[in-house]
Amino acid sequence: MVKILAHRGASKERPENTMSAFKRAAEVGADGIELDVHLLCDGSLVVHHDSKLGRCENVKGNIYDFSKENIKSFSVGDWFSRKYEKEFIPYFIEVLEFLKGNNLFLNVEIKSDGIFMNNIADEVVSLLEKYNMINRCIISSFNHFILKEIKEKYPRYRVGILYSDSFCYDVVDYCKAHKFDAIHPNFREVDKNLVKLCHANGILVNVWTVDSYGDFLRMKEYGVDTVITNDVTNFKPIQKYTI
Repeated sequence: MVKILAHRGASKERPENTMSAFKRAAEVGADGIELDVHLLCDGSLVVHHDSKLGRCENVKGNIYDFSKENIKSFSVGDWFSRKYEKEFIPYFIEVLEFLKGNNLFLNVEIKSDGIFMNNIADEVVSLLEKYNMINRCIISSFNHFILKEIKEKYPRYRVGILYSDSFCYDVVDYCKAHKFDAIHPNFREVDKNLVKLCHANGILVNVWTVDSYGDFLRMKEYGVDTVITNDVTNFKPIQKYTI
């Protein structure tokens, strides 16, 4: 069965990467959630997509200029609806506390466009260890150096490479060479042959971001392992009645 992960939480119904979005994902039956993690200047881990603030909040600036104490000084839900004006950037530990009460799988995407990245791998894994998440998570990133560091230091953790259509390596050979566990491509870059080749080499295929009925069914036919979507409710009933 294809695993369904809620992209930044149930982001069609709730403001992305907020506790409200993660709770809604659980309510509508997602198999797991995908989220983005940044390391702040004081070493705190927070959940947010953009490093440059302004798209989902009424403040401008770089997320890395904030500390744990002031990162919650502005709303990240008001842009979506006044109903969510009390939604603030979650600490990563808040999400892990929430996950203690359910069986949701976790896809942690590590963001790496800041200047405080030297120990982000250690910080992320340290919290995952604290909450016993090793069998309930996968770590992904466009920064493959971070993923290489994780596989070298913490080989039991699963990692998946995010990459663009300009990626110049054979992804299967690349994963085998670095002992990566999965590929996380845009679904438009996936075909049945790629999935078959990955599976033959023990590599998972987790695709993003699938929001249409037809695209989901095609990915399911190809045999992908995970579909990441903004709209979980669009696919959970489909799985129930078409498998």
